[in-house]
Amino acid sequence: MRLAALTVVGVLASVLQSATPSSAQTPMSAPTPAVVSPTPDPILGNESPRPYRPVERPESELRKQPETRKPDFGDDDKISKAWSRGEIGVDEYVRDTILRVADPSRLPKKFKSEAKTTHEDGLTLTYALSLVKQASPETQAWVRSLAVRPGESRASSQSASSWVDCATPYTGFTYWFTCKRSFSMNHQFDIYYNIDGFSVNPDYGTPMEGLPGVDLAPMNGVPDAIDKIESSMRVAWSQYQSMGYGLTGSKTEVYIGFDINNNPGLTFPFGDIFDGGAVILLPTDPAAKVDDQGNPYRDEDWYTYLIRHELFHAVQYHYIPNLNLLESLTTVNWWMEATAEWAADVVYQRNDPQGPGWKAYARTLYAFLSNPESAVNSSDGLAGSRQYGAFILAQYLTERTGTVDFVRKTWEAIDSTLIVHPIEAIEQVLAGYGLNLKNELLGFAVANYRLTGKTANLSAFIGSADGYAHTHASTLWRDNAKLKDPSVRRPRRSAERTMSWGDSSNGSTALWHGGASYIELTPSSTGSGRVSVRVDAPSQSRPTVANLHYFLIAWDNLVSRTPLRWAGVEAKEGEGPRDLSIKINAGEVATLIVVRPELWLLSLTIPNYDPIKQPVNWTASMVKEADAEQDTALNAMWGGYASNAGCADWSGGDAAQAVKLPSGKRAWFFSDTFLGSPSKRQTGSETSYIRNSAVIQDGSALRTITGGSTCRETDTSTDFWSRYAKTPVGEGGQFWTGDSKVVNGDEVVKFYYEGVGDENTRGAYVRFPVGDLEAKSTLTVTPTRLQECSPRPPAPVIWGSSLLSYGGYTYIYGWEASGTDAEKSVYLARTVDDSDLVDQSKWRYYAGVGGDGSAQWTASCAQSKPLQPKAEIDFSVVQINGLFWLVRHTPASEAPGKIVAMPAKSPWEFGSEQVDLYTPPETKTNPQYSSVYGARVQPGLLSDPSKVVVSYTVSTSAVNLSCWTRGYSFPDNQFPRFVDVPLSQFVATKLP
Repeated sequence: MRLAALTVVGVLASVLQSATPSSAQTPMSAPTPAVVSPTPDPILGNESPRPYRPVERPESELRKQPETRKPDFGDDDKISKAWSRGEIGVDEYVRDTILRVADPSRLPKKFKSEAKTTHEDGLTLTYALSLVKQASPETQAWVRSLAVRPGESRASSQSASSWVDCATPYTGFTYWFTCKRSFSMNHQFDIYYNIDGFSVNPDYGTPMEGLPGVDLAPMNGVPDAIDKIESSMRVAWSQYQSMGYGLTGSKTEVYIGFDINNNPGLTFPFGDIFDGGAVILLPTDPAAKVDDQGNPYRDEDWYTYLIRHELFHAVQYHYIPNLNLLESLTTVNWWMEATAEWAADVVYQRNDPQGPGWKAYARTLYAFLSNPESAVNSSDGLAGSRQYGAFILAQYLTERTGTVDFVRKTWEAIDSTLIVHPIEAIEQVLAGYGLNLKNELLGFAVANYRLTGKTANLSAFIGSADGYAHTHASTLWRDNAKLKDPSVRRPRRSAERTMSWGDSSNGSTALWHGGASYIELTPSSTGSGRVSVRVDAPSQSRPTVANLHYFLIAWDNLVSRTPLRWAGVEAKEGEGPRDLSIKINAGEVATLIVVRPELWLLSLTIPNYDPIKQPVNWTASMVKEADAEQDTALNAMWGGYASNAGCADWSGGDAAQAVKLPSGKRAWFFSDTFLGSPSKRQTGSETSYIRNSAVIQDGSALRTITGGSTCRETDTSTDFWSRYAKTPVGEGGQFWTGDSKVVNGDEVVKFYYEGVGDENTRGAYVRFPVGDLEAKSTLTVTPTRLQECSPRPPAPVIWGSSLLSYGGYTYIYGWEASGTDAEKSVYLARTVDDSDLVDQSKWRYYAGVGGDGSAQWTASCAQSKPLQPKAEIDFSVVQINGLFWLVRHTPASEAPGKIVAMPAKSPWEFGSEQVDLYTPPETKTNPQYSSVYGARVQPGLLSDPSKVVVSYTVSTSAVNLSCWTRGYSFPDNQFPRFVDVPLSQFVATKLP
């Protein structure tokens, strides 16, 4: 049977004149205001509300140029397309848009479409109706002539005796509603409906389809379906009011009987045009459903769920007062649908967690997680589901702010500043809570992979939550994430590879703004090893540069998804490859998660706009691997050189530090240095001992640089002191090595210090011409003193122990020369890369952290502050796996000689966490009394990018009866050792 058309114009007109309330009402009592659940809250868990300080944004430019903004509602909306192209005027646009939804049979042929009615059509209507005041008087009169109005009272006594709401029918154009239900809760609600088997069209006497004529629970003369809808509206409106929401106008009208083009439910407002409120159009029977195969079925839970969703749309329109000024209503619709699903769930969780329809809000989560690479605010078309599944973003950010107020504040931001795009509103409100949307998208990507509760350590590493507090995350959400295809994991993986030890694999993916991609790597056999991934985002031809974050995370399994180890790194497109490596054991799973935490204001339709996508290439390897181990090649090279040393050659030295020269050669610098054959040391007079030296490495060939006067130790024709070799840097003093850096391609700036680490120690530097290091074996250099710096007098800071290049700066680490304790306070300065490295007038000194958590920098060294950790004099700071690591030895009070690394998210945020890298075996008791010290990272020594070399010194504190150190008896003492440390060991489990 063809239903008589319910026209939206009739509904619109109904808000122009008040309909007479039904004479017979059976009011339902208002529900008790919602009580917040005890901790943990089902929506927020144990999260505490963050303090909020409003952040203002400039007025939208769209207020100034509204006439140039015409929305695009997709290809199915031919009328809006014609309007945007200027092919029709406002009168035709208003009339035809109304008819398109209300009675499409009356449309001109060129505007007819077979597309189903969608929730977005309510937004199309909203826009068209917002233009009514711009239409001609004739069009406005046409709208007013179609007012919904009471018809003649029914003569049948059945209406009075059986159905209490059905004494007076109401007509809207050619469509009739025979019943009306009204109630008030600080706002008037009118529900118009028909009853199947009862309602008759007064014009023709023909039966009208409607809600089931069932009145059982309670038996009150009202269809049970209406009881459920009214009760659900009361609960929802009570909850929305308690959350601070309002509604436009004095009343909201619900019309049940609108089936044109399979209407799923539409809501649109008129409060900004006329004096009425929102209008909600529901199907003739919301419980009548059709499955994907076209088979009809019933789901009476929708009497409860659907009205909660649509009522929140009515709430949303309260905050969009100037629809004709909005540039992209489809973009607004993305946030409307996401938050309407979110709000419906809040109503359930705060009032009836297992109430009818409680699962419905999450039914489309699979659609959101099926295309995780797409822009976070994209949709899958006007009839799609992805924007509904985006409720998970609203939930994630609600948890991060610790309050359900977050969503309301985004709508208030749209209202108060006419921010056109919800992304802007979200960003603004998060800023008020002290959060950054781009950073939150990192945690959002990881949380969507886990779909379970958050963990403290990985969350701290990311800087955002890695999971959800919501009680449905690991149950309902996981089930619904694979609703359409249980065999396919969600979020969808761009690749799933099972790999044997020794295997490699590669692939590519592409991301849009706010998207994430997941590559799953699983070892196939027993044992342990490491998984290493190289990622590269090639440069694209577009004005903006994409920013990518990469995480490589090992999980215990894919059920609990507990993170075990992880690494991360950030890179921009075109910056070259990045490497990540972590340990992996059989039975575990590693996932490469690529996130593009940028913002694209407009909602895109999948497949997304191709020119803005960012491709990412990846190559993974999985190999068995032992822990850190001695580098036999380097140890043999230096051992062989020492064993065969001539009288002017290096045969031992401490505090090794190397720098690569432009030619590819490497300059090694040492502090205290033995020269000559180790076999001649025991006499104490046949070899030289100098305070510093340099050795130039060219492949496996080594050449020593001294201060001259070598090979004269047994020359009795000269005075005693003239027989021995001179020190190249600061002869006559005691200058020991710090770090070094090649600058301008033609010189090496090398830091030194003079003293034993007490208050009398002073810092210095040398500029070595690269040509001298490349060619000479003898140098005589006088160091230049650094300006004295004593934040805590009298102890000076000795600068240059470690240098780090990052973000356009060179970071210069120093230590406080206070007393004789091995552990020193660490200080930090920085200077821009293009300035003179040792021009201290350009240095800025770390002065602690400000109230907003950012580092403070001062031009005054006296105002500098120490970093949290202490370290011995020789240490390194390097960037590995996306973190910064301070590599040092542990003090004697802990585990003497153990080499550890301390992680930080910035070059200054080091805390107490440390990761064990290697325990040198040379720490022994009698007879050698060996000690180890001077741990330094030596980058670029290996062809294997998954490892890094760490050097340390082996020495002795023992003396013989003649008070000569036993280093003379044990020639392998005061000698460098080299260890290959897998990058997979640089994994933080917590952060400061």
